[in-house]
Amino acid sequence: MSDEQSIIIKRLKKCPHCAHGGAWKVAFADFMTAAMAFFLMLWILGGTNDEQMRAMAEYFRDPSVIEASPDNLVESKEAGQSSDSMIDMGGFMDTPKGDGEDTGAADAAREKAEMQMLKMQIEKKIEDNPVLEQFKNQLKIEVTPNGLQVQILDDRKRPMFGSGVDLPKDYAANILKEVGSVLAQSNNRISIAGHTDSSGYHSNAEYTNWELSADRANAARRLLLDGGVDGDKVAQVVGLSDTVPFDQENPYNPRNRRISIIVLNKEADERLRSLSEAPKVEDLSKEMINPPISQN
Repeated sequence: MSDEQSIIIKRLKKCPHCAHGGAWKVAFADFMTAAMAFFLMLWILGGTNDEQMRAMAEYFRDPSVIEASPDNLVESKEAGQSSDSMIDMGGFMDTPKGDGEDTGAADAAREKAEMQMLKMQIEKKIEDNPVLEQFKNQLKIEVTPNGLQVQILDDRKRPMFGSGVDLPKDYAANILKEVGSVLAQSNNRISIAGHTDSSGYHSNAEYTNWELSADRANAARRLLLDGGVDGDKVAQVVGLSDTVPFDQENPYNPRNRRISIIVLNKEADERLRSLSEAPKVEDLSKEMINPPISQN
């Protein structure tokens, strides 16, 4: 036997990516999915009000009407229960609405239809009159959330009023009378507002755009009454100066000078009443007791 030891040389092949392979990619994808779900949840919760939060909490508290496994199909005691929740609870029926809500919706729909009818009648009045038809571009008629709004706009070549005065031109007076003859058919109250542009008087003038816009609104009121509108139907007459411009980018645009007439719907009329009604005067006679005069 030889005394020499045999030398064994092992050559290792280094493979830096062979140890872990692609497992890290799966883990990273799971992390990104979880992070996306987390931020999506935060985004949804950020735009949720308290009522919706309570509805979601109720859903996770009892998300199903089935208490047993699908094999048994035992109906829950809550099955068929009425619910007004904003989230579908899976089988819950909507609470039947009372006659009051149905009547309110029907009244609102009927009121909107009446506003549309008034709009069509005013447009037909203008089209049938060859003198007034040429001014239809100065009329803006639309049904808004507050009711039917009729705006009579100024034009550089055809102003409704004389410069700086509340005296209407003949064609402006005719337009207002024609509008009044149609609005007289409605039982709704109306609001009249006067507007000016930002071209004001000199700084120390006592008569300003506030007075001018109010005087022009009142002149429009008189012409509407001449057209047939009942005076009791006028809810308010206001002058807004240049605070509500028609052209917000150009406060000096002549179209900012206008008369705005709104046939108020029920909701808008109630809001106006709540703002304009004076508080009730309480009887304070019992509290007005003279204190005893102290004697020194």
